[in-house]
Amino acid sequence: MQIMKNFLNDILLNAQILTEDQLNQAIEHTRKSKSSLLESVCDLKIINKEELYLQIKAALEIQYGVTFTDLSITAPDSELLNLFTRELILENKFLPLKKSGNIFTVAMVDPNNIIAEKEIKDRLREYKDISIKKTVMLEDDFNRFIAVKFSKHEEEKNLVIEQNADELISSMGIDLLENGSDNIDVADLSDSAEEAPIIQLANSILGIAIKRGISDIHIEPQEKELVVRFRQDGVLSIYKTIPKKIQNAIVSRYKIMADLDIAERRLPQDGRIRVKMANKVIDFRVSSLPGKFGEKIVMRILDKSSISLGLDNVITDRETLNTVREMINKPFGIIFVTGPTGSGKTTTLYSALSERNTPEVNISTAEDPIEYDLEGITQTEINKTIGLDFAKILRAFLRQDPDIMLVGETRDKETAKIAIEAALTGHLVFTTLHTNDAPGAVMRLQEMDVEPFLISSSTIGIIAQRLLRRICSNCKQEYIPDEQTLKFLGIKTEIATSHTTGVPRNDKYYKGTGCEKCNGTGYKGRIGAYEVMKINDDLRNLIGKGVNTAILRYSAQQAGMKTLVEYSLNLAKEGLTTLDEVIRVTFTGEGASAFCPGCGKPVGEEFYKCPFCQYELKKTCKRCGSITQEGWISCTKCGLKLIDDTADTSCENCGGDISIDMNQCPWCCSDLTKVIHSSTVIASDQRERGNLSG
Repeated sequence: MQIMKNFLNDILLNAQILTEDQLNQAIEHTRKSKSSLLESVCDLKIINKEELYLQIKAALEIQYGVTFTDLSITAPDSELLNLFTRELILENKFLPLKKSGNIFTVAMVDPNNIIAEKEIKDRLREYKDISIKKTVMLEDDFNRFIAVKFSKHEEEKNLVIEQNADELISSMGIDLLENGSDNIDVADLSDSAEEAPIIQLANSILGIAIKRGISDIHIEPQEKELVVRFRQDGVLSIYKTIPKKIQNAIVSRYKIMADLDIAERRLPQDGRIRVKMANKVIDFRVSSLPGKFGEKIVMRILDKSSISLGLDNVITDRETLNTVREMINKPFGIIFVTGPTGSGKTTTLYSALSERNTPEVNISTAEDPIEYDLEGITQTEINKTIGLDFAKILRAFLRQDPDIMLVGETRDKETAKIAIEAALTGHLVFTTLHTNDAPGAVMRLQEMDVEPFLISSSTIGIIAQRLLRRICSNCKQEYIPDEQTLKFLGIKTEIATSHTTGVPRNDKYYKGTGCEKCNGTGYKGRIGAYEVMKINDDLRNLIGKGVNTAILRYSAQQAGMKTLVEYSLNLAKEGLTTLDEVIRVTFTGEGASAFCPGCGKPVGEEFYKCPFCQYELKKTCKRCGSITQEGWISCTKCGLKLIDDTADTSCENCGGDISIDMNQCPWCCSDLTKVIHSSTVIASDQRERGNLSG
């Protein structure tokens, strides 16, 4: 917004529409009145509106080399508007005007915005051989259209759906199927699911979820009610509670839509729903699970129009992006993408494949299930009922002359070995693992009995990722984090004085205050955090030796790897997410290194001594080597006294503490027989003298 306003200032001056004094006068009026710059020019009667528009029109057409669109004369096409999300239009500032054959005319605030043009083409990819005809429009006209027409239309549409859902629930009568006995007639169940109010209610829940940008819908039977929860930006919240009496009917309706067996309520089932809404085809991945109070239904929304493929759309850090691109352009090897369910692994893999997808390359994927259709790629879905698993599909792929293969998930030893063998025989393989971080993937593969030398020789790199909620741009504001949060995250602050509190050095942090656009959460959308461990010769050598995760992580960081926490903190410093999100998502402590108090380098939980400086990390019994704890009187394994007797004397050679039952110094290996014998004799003489004097 600010960039365009500064450019408009230049246009007004360079085209000699305003003098510098007139422009400054208009800018001052804009600050006071909070109106736009062009409105201020008209309010001050510096120039009339018609003349102003004519001169700006001519200047913009010369600047961009495209025609000017006046939105007061040419209105955007309402059907074409439905092809794009409101967020996409607001972010890229464009409006679709018309479609003529395979030519789409689009008005843009900045026709030179290449990213916006790519987004438009991605949304229109179902149309073949399209071309985009760009025109330029004023930002004031764009903002006015959004405020007056577009946003109002969306709000009214959502309001109607919400009201319909409430009315449907309140209008449900007691004649609907009650939830009680398990002996429910299947015919009655099917009839109730086909009643008009039930169908409308089920459809309205799906429609509301799509409009809000929800990723998952949970239909959860409770003891006295049916709870509907939505997951938005990775966080679940209750949308609505529904009377218990329509539980079986609404669950059966979704099972019918997903082509599941409504008579089977004892076993889990999986299915798929496909709906068309606003000229968009949207898939729902449906899962049913028997529970104590009835079947739970979870639906994952797969909106093909909302996914933007391409690594530059998902990775914001330029250095990390270049590293990943270098990895995926290797001719052979294996790349692992790790992270929990819902962390964006599929999007990252699809984005990588989209960059390698050319007519010269044969790409095959094995997925469970296929989430999005990729043109020009052979996609195969797992079917366990007929024994079609990842391992069997991989073997078949190797007979299909593949260049690149994607394995949806490496779950077992057999799949892992086939994938690695494929990588060693001249194929590029992409796959996923469930680990906390990138170095942890090596240990996970070793747990699957994959030999370390196979891992080291085949792996190109490992990408760990998480999704953090993005700050809502509408209610974003700067704030000073509390010192406890900064200290916990290890962020250095300025020294607090009597007038100031400790604040981050040269860093600004932001948060959302909550507004209607983000439903009061302060967040809108999500952004990825990445930890990329590119395997170099040093790491390859360490993996081959079977070293632990802490050493691998330290070596990778020495080679330039940014950890998930470091990447996330950079996102917070850039104003894209909050420190609270960094703590919630990436700073869990799982997979994080402990640090040696002596030298500050990472050490594993199983370490007794720091391998870098020999600092004693755990107290051990000097006789048997068992771990001891502070305050113990004796060793639990061998019974050696740990108090008093552990330091009866000192080694004459090295000065180290020794106990009376030692034959050899544990520190310098000197013979202690004579020393301990003499100290024992002296102690015995002292006790005898004490008894005599007593």
